[in-house]
Amino acid sequence: MDMKMPISAAAITKMHAIIMAVVIIIAAVGASASYYLTLRPGAPEYIKIGWPAPLTGTLAGFAETTPWMAQQVEDYVNNKLGGIYLSEYGKKIPIKIIIRDTKSDPDLAATIAAELITKDNVDIMLALYSPAMTNPISAQCEKYGVPCIVSQTILLSWLMGAPYEWSYAIGLAEPDFAILFFDLFDSMGDKVNKKVAMINADDPDGRGFSESIKIVAKARGYTLIDAGLVPYGAADYSSYIYNWKSSGADILTGNMLFVDFATLWRQCNELGYKPKIVAMSRALLFPSWVEAIGGELPNGLIGYTWWSPFHPYKSSITGQTASQLVEAWEAHSGKQWTPVLGLTHAVLEVAIDAVKRAGSLDKTKIRDALAETNLNTIAGPVNFKAPLTPQQQARYRPFENLMKYKDHYVVVSPVAIQWVKGSKWPWEMQVIYNWESPEIPETAKMFLLS
Repeated sequence: MDMKMPISAAAITKMHAIIMAVVIIIAAVGASASYYLTLRPGAPEYIKIGWPAPLTGTLAGFAETTPWMAQQVEDYVNNKLGGIYLSEYGKKIPIKIIIRDTKSDPDLAATIAAELITKDNVDIMLALYSPAMTNPISAQCEKYGVPCIVSQTILLSWLMGAPYEWSYAIGLAEPDFAILFFDLFDSMGDKVNKKVAMINADDPDGRGFSESIKIVAKARGYTLIDAGLVPYGAADYSSYIYNWKSSGADILTGNMLFVDFATLWRQCNELGYKPKIVAMSRALLFPSWVEAIGGELPNGLIGYTWWSPFHPYKSSITGQTASQLVEAWEAHSGKQWTPVLGLTHAVLEVAIDAVKRAGSLDKTKIRDALAETNLNTIAGPVNFKAPLTPQQQARYRPFENLMKYKDHYVVVSPVAIQWVKGSKWPWEMQVIYNWESPEIPETAKMFLLS
């Protein structure tokens, strides 16, 4: 006999209560989720980094490593790290580095920067290599209110575009090169006289170097035999050379394009002018430029560098050391490393760090995070709030903009290098004076040319 127990009214009431409670919970959860989603904007497909770069033209040597570096960092961030976590969206978002060729043309650089902002809607901009590139790109970022990280520029020239609200520079200060070179001259004591032959290109770099050298030479009791500012492409330097030779100047210095310096140095040798020290700014930055001088003429020439495989820093993104980055580039390209590698990587480190700390793609928040940067990079520490050292204050005081806009730049201290015959490459640089960076090892002793 099938007997069923009747369900009491109390049980039915209890069951209804349970069902109603579940319904209420589901509704509450749904409402909360709906409310939560309305607070979070739709996540973008990419974090866009704009990069106008002189891939061709007269400045192409500076951007030689740019496409490779951008691809390396983009692949690492997206594939190894899964993107950058942005708290505004509650997820990691991949980066997209958009490179456009400026053809080394300042006007085109400005146009491309504007297009990256208005058409590609980049979240942050990179401006590197030379005032001819950094200044017009920075100007567009200031116009449209886009965070901009500047690097490898000459600060006095870049600051001619001040005041800046959206742009921050990791740059080089002309007074530093003057002090660096004259420290070397002083270190030779009575082995060299205090007569300095000088020649500079008639451009912003040359004018800035000339002004700085004049200040330091006067302060240290040197006599300058100054050829003045010389236009690009001069074919005959004989009048200057004869003047330097007759004056007995033991030191030759200046700031020139490498092709012009190569012509000058060949003519110095042809005409019998043999200074004991040749210390040139700009012209001796890259090994390919040095090799182009020809023969044995590069041996012992002195320049500077802002980065090398000897620098004891590592990437905040990949963990690579300076020497490992050099090895990776040379293995990929079959070409000798250049000092642009370090700062090219470092500017990407700063960009990614700023976006990560902002937690948002709101440009004002990124700009504010950029201003608060305090990051150890493969090119050394970057801290825009760090005060100038007493030594920097002393040498920058004659330059109003360097003092006035300190919160918008970080100085990369140069070290002096001397070019010598290489074992792996035709010409290799050795660090002969680490100046204000004792952590960077000196790898050789300076020697005189004659």
